[in-house]
Amino acid sequence: MAENKSVITTNEFDRSGRYDAGLKSLAKSLRVAFLLLLIGIIATLIYFVSGAGYFSVEPQEAVIVTRFGRIVGTYTSGGHWFLPYPVNQFIRIKTSQQLLEIDFAAVESSQTAENGSLQPGRDNYIITGDANIVHSSWTIAYRVDNPEKYYLRLLTPQFPVQNGRVMPDDEFTDADGMVGTRGPITFLRNLFRQAVIKVTAESRVNDILYAGQSTYSEAVRREFARLIEESDCGIVIENVGLNRIYPPIKTKAAFEEVTSAINASSAMRNEALAYRVAQENEAVSRSAAIRAEAEAYKQRIIAQLGAQSAYFNKIYEQHILNPGTLTMALYTDMLREVAAAIQGDKFLLDGAGRALWLKINPERRRSSSDSGNEGSGSTAGQGASQEGR
Repeated sequence: MAENKSVITTNEFDRSGRYDAGLKSLAKSLRVAFLLLLIGIIATLIYFVSGAGYFSVEPQEAVIVTRFGRIVGTYTSGGHWFLPYPVNQFIRIKTSQQLLEIDFAAVESSQTAENGSLQPGRDNYIITGDANIVHSSWTIAYRVDNPEKYYLRLLTPQFPVQNGRVMPDDEFTDADGMVGTRGPITFLRNLFRQAVIKVTAESRVNDILYAGQSTYSEAVRREFARLIEESDCGIVIENVGLNRIYPPIKTKAAFEEVTSAINASSAMRNEALAYRVAQENEAVSRSAAIRAEAEAYKQRIIAQLGAQSAYFNKIYEQHILNPGTLTMALYTDMLREVAAAIQGDKFLLDGAGRALWLKINPERRRSSSDSGNEGSGSTAGQGASQEGR
């Protein structure tokens, strides 16, 4: 009886047309909503099939594709498409050179406090083989050589990636909300600390701080590279740089005095070495000059003796052929040379035994004023001349 009453009431409303406009508007809205929903579903399917599964590999990067957690490929270039998450997951790994700084430094307050001392667990320091304490600062340069090994050995702890990236300094949050560190950076830092502690414990403080720094740094690099190779984690060490190494502040003054003494000694040694080199070079130069002069003199004397020997042999041959003629020619040449060397009057004696009278006191030439006394003077001069003769 109630149903019939309700049907009659609805029919009455339909006949009156009171709700016709509302029903039409509702039907239109439902059609639009259904159309928008259909478009959204289609767009989502298109994105899921095409866009969500596409990725391109950036330079100096590798992309590992996992399907339900299993590696299906590693790509280092180009663009690729796979079914998106949750079927496949794309893990990007940098293959370019990366730097990691590691310090063995103490807390500043413990270094500057008047009675402060270094405390294990709070201050970072390393102990040498002769029981001394040093602090150091290092920079490691490394790169990922094998992305798959790197991912399998270092990037697969629980929750290695949060919000699509590896957390800074390998931070993670466990089920209890505790924050910790693990992963490649933590692994490299701990492995490098192991290498530094081992090499430092086998070295002396003087070698580490002064003359043997390069040897010490190279030993740390070799030990660290050995540990990395043994771990087989897909990482290659390209460089290990020792930025700074220094003693604790309280002992720094004493070490600086040693450094000053070593520098002064080195400067004096260098000065002495430079002086020795200069003297050696000067001695070598003088020796070369003396040797060259002696060699030139030797060659000159040899040339002179050779010329004289040739001349003598030639004269001797002529003497054998014509003794008298050669003797006269030589005698004539000798007289010519002697006469050319004599200044003033020259007198030649033929050696025939004849007397030769020479006027050795020639009269001086007189002027016209002395002409009045010419007779007496001339007579006296002649008498002297005759007497001299």
